[in-house]
Amino acid sequence: MKKRIFYFISLLILMALACNGAASPGTVGTPNSATPAGGQTQPQSTQTAEATATPPAQPVSMNDALGSLNSFEIAVTFKSSGPGQNQSSSITNTTDYSNDQDARYIQLNSSATSLGDTTPTDVNLQIYRVGNEMCSSSEKDHWKWTNMEPSETEMLELTQNMISIAPLIDHPTFVGAETVNDIPTNHFTFKVSGLGVKSGYEVTTNQGDYWVAIDGQYIVKYILVMEMHDSLNKKVLHEEISIDVTQINQPINIAFPASCISIQKPTPTP
Repeated sequence: MKKRIFYFISLLILMALACNGAASPGTVGTPNSATPAGGQTQPQSTQTAEATATPPAQPVSMNDALGSLNSFEIAVTFKSSGPGQNQSSSITNTTDYSNDQDARYIQLNSSATSLGDTTPTDVNLQIYRVGNEMCSSSEKDHWKWTNMEPSETEMLELTQNMISIAPLIDHPTFVGAETVNDIPTNHFTFKVSGLGVKSGYEVTTNQGDYWVAIDGQYIVKYILVMEMHDSLNKKVLHEEISIDVTQINQPINIAFPASCISIQKPTPTP
């Protein structure tokens, strides 16, 4: 489990550090109104009786989606429990991005308990990146400042473009047009095919939902919940995955905190 968690965290960090792709910023998904305090809204149906044609269900890649936006906040969450007793993991990666500032703020929190362990392994990471300067912390009030060469920033972006995180979508069914996070979207549901076939576990929950922006075809919200039972050995495996994109093309201010400014190192002269 620890290897899988580490791999997942590494992908999230790579994606978040260089989340501005090659697409022109601010060209899709412009909200109709400001997001309320808290940055989220409940899905509200806007489907009309005149709607007849089924819209395209396949979203663009996450790289293309994020690269097309001028600013956003994206929260990716992975939760798992079982099948062993006290075996669990929880990972949340939240990234704020502003193309105008060429800046992003990343906050990653994870906690995992392996089979046989009683003490969870926790990771709490913060990264501020503005242009070629970065300040990071994996411990409370312990910051590290980094001046990156332009070539290093370029390589980060290249690496990110080589890694495409595509959420699982399996034979989707169109539900209707809805507004989520102030963005007009199309809502689809799906179930994961073949779940429980190899393990022989009984599938008790298999529900996926996602909302794709009508203008831009990018995922605004994604939720997948799965649960399987092994009645003979009394084991339960439960997993939840979610993606939530908010503050789309709205002003976001990202600045180094005072604790970073105090250790700031001057940029080397070329």
